[in-house]
Amino acid sequence: MNIKVHEVVKHLLIRLYNKLKITIKPTRYPVILNANGVDESNYTKHALLIYIVMPFLLKDDDPFLLRHQHSKQCKQIAAILGELGLVVDVVDIRDRKFRPSRDYDLVICNRVTDTPLNKDILSIYLATTLHHKVHNENLRRRHKLLYERRGYRVRLRRVYAEAMPYVERSDAIVGFGNEFIMSSWREGFNVPVYPFDNYGFKETEFMLDSKDFSTARMNFLFFTSSSQMQKGLDLLLEIFPKHPDLHLYICSDYEKEGDFCACYHQELYETPNIHPMGWVTVNGSEYNELVRKCAFVILPSCSEGQSGSVVQCMHSGLIPLVTKETGIDTEDFGITFSDDTVEEIERAMLEVSELPESWHREHSLRTRMVSEKKYSEGAFMDRWRYMLAEILSGAGKSRLFSNGEPQ
Repeated sequence: MNIKVHEVVKHLLIRLYNKLKITIKPTRYPVILNANGVDESNYTKHALLIYIVMPFLLKDDDPFLLRHQHSKQCKQIAAILGELGLVVDVVDIRDRKFRPSRDYDLVICNRVTDTPLNKDILSIYLATTLHHKVHNENLRRRHKLLYERRGYRVRLRRVYAEAMPYVERSDAIVGFGNEFIMSSWREGFNVPVYPFDNYGFKETEFMLDSKDFSTARMNFLFFTSSSQMQKGLDLLLEIFPKHPDLHLYICSDYEKEGDFCACYHQELYETPNIHPMGWVTVNGSEYNELVRKCAFVILPSCSEGQSGSVVQCMHSGLIPLVTKETGIDTEDFGITFSDDTVEEIERAMLEVSELPESWHREHSLRTRMVSEKKYSEGAFMDRWRYMLAEILSGAGKSRLFSNGEPQ
């Protein structure tokens, strides 16, 4: 068996193993009643949040909540709905068997397919990506370019449904991201659209004084989860082998995508300046060592809502180098690529790596300061209070408010 065939077989076996590890999938998901823990005797209105159930089964200090911001955000949204006078029930977006046992006045749903609820309910769609049609087009373009470069086909991952009946009947859309991301939804749906920003964990340490920027400016962190083609890891693996003085540290679930790893085996595993790290937990010792070592977080993604991984790294003072599709306005602290071609990404990387140490220190500090102000838990909750209050008080068919006050 030649080496290339051996590696393909190896990665297919890894992929099969990762699938077999998840042998028990729940056929029923728990419905969390009164998830915000209010005294129901004082409330007459009910809201349904169709998003993620798991966080409501955990204690507030459970380390699982640090795997992704949306775990804490679910609980925070429920708490804010309680402030507005609603009892909140929570259903998992994967629960296709849910049937309501009570009437609801409001539903906030992350699922685009229709829900088994009264059509007269005030409905809000929670968007976490670009408009699905745009997302799918961008993803397919990435795969087409890979085939043109290497003659290799990788399985399409995260292709989203383009039929969106729930969104079509929604009264408003709220979504992660900036105006660029939300414009894709505005073009498709004639309802109010509200963007909001993600956040990094407030416990994150900032290591400005302990970082040697003269060496850190040569080090780039790719920090994300799955769907490597969407996130642009393929583009980085085309660039870094040509520049042995620049180092790429890869923290993601790439090993679960065996066909991708087989395509880029040499770049991933046999290139001295490319360091495959696998999954790294936020704010752990390995994470802290990486952010001390690197000056940049780099994500040439073709579709996001707003990248939580980049926002988290910004809290660590890593300067973002991103595509516009990451949903982050880099303003005067980071770099947004003018496009997502290999040539443009390579040009920008080389340019910033050659800037003086003082530039990197200054932009790291700016990144942290913006993160603390704009991409914080407090800013997230304030924005959600504003959005919900405006939607509830302005919706014509809402029975939740009378004369601007909760009933």
